[in-house]
Amino acid sequence: MTFFFYFYSKEMCNMLKLVIVEDEDNIRECLVNLFPWNSLGITVTESFSNGQDAWHYLSCHPADILLSDIRLPGISGLDLVRMLREEKNSIAIIILTGYRHFDYAQKAIRYKVHDFLLKPIKYEELTAAVLRIKEELEAETPDETDIPDTGDNTYHAKVIDAAKDYVQSHLSDVSLDTAAISVHLSPGYFSRLFHKITGMTFSDYLTQSRMKRAAELLKNIDFKTYEIALMVGYDNPKNFTRAFKQYYKITPREFRDNSIQK
Repeated sequence: MTFFFYFYSKEMCNMLKLVIVEDEDNIRECLVNLFPWNSLGITVTESFSNGQDAWHYLSCHPADILLSDIRLPGISGLDLVRMLREEKNSIAIIILTGYRHFDYAQKAIRYKVHDFLLKPIKYEELTAAVLRIKEELEAETPDETDIPDTGDNTYHAKVIDAAKDYVQSHLSDVSLDTAAISVHLSPGYFSRLFHKITGMTFSDYLTQSRMKRAAELLKNIDFKTYEIALMVGYDNPKNFTRAFKQYYKITPREFRDNSIQK
């Protein structure tokens, strides 16, 4: 329990700050309260129903990401973006709109908007846009993986241990992206950190974990090979057999037969 409190509290200090501007109350409330920002390493610091209030806030409060509708009462979303850029505010920006207007897209590009998403908002698209920005922002900061190791009790080692625990619990559907999200890091940064701490790539670790779990399961004759394949993340049994043979130099059937004979 001590570790998880420490891990969470330190991540909270490093979370990116997000400001949301949306004039439709129900959409704004959903974005603020229902989207899993914390799991992405982001905290919503403020939300506004109009561009004027957002402009005043951002003029004196630092933030990392702005998520804004394009049509707002008073100052439009694009006007807000233009004013921020004129003030040399480099905040990362995602624009939301229900309209496929080409001139909107042109202006968004001119004002260096990071993403331009169409309503209704899709969870996958918003998540992908946020992760792209997060990775870009992290790439601009000093690479924490250059910090010298101080032993197994270092913060980064504990982050990787938490990611490993997540992998072991989700072998059927885990990926680099989901493992990174589980510890509040972008996939690119997580991949570099994982390699530095463990000395192996995340892909190699995932394959190793899947093969070791498969070997354990093959010793139980109650499971069919295709069931084991699904349990360790292979939808196609042929792909599982190929991967298993490449790792152990024998097929799953041969491995099971040898285990039974012993």
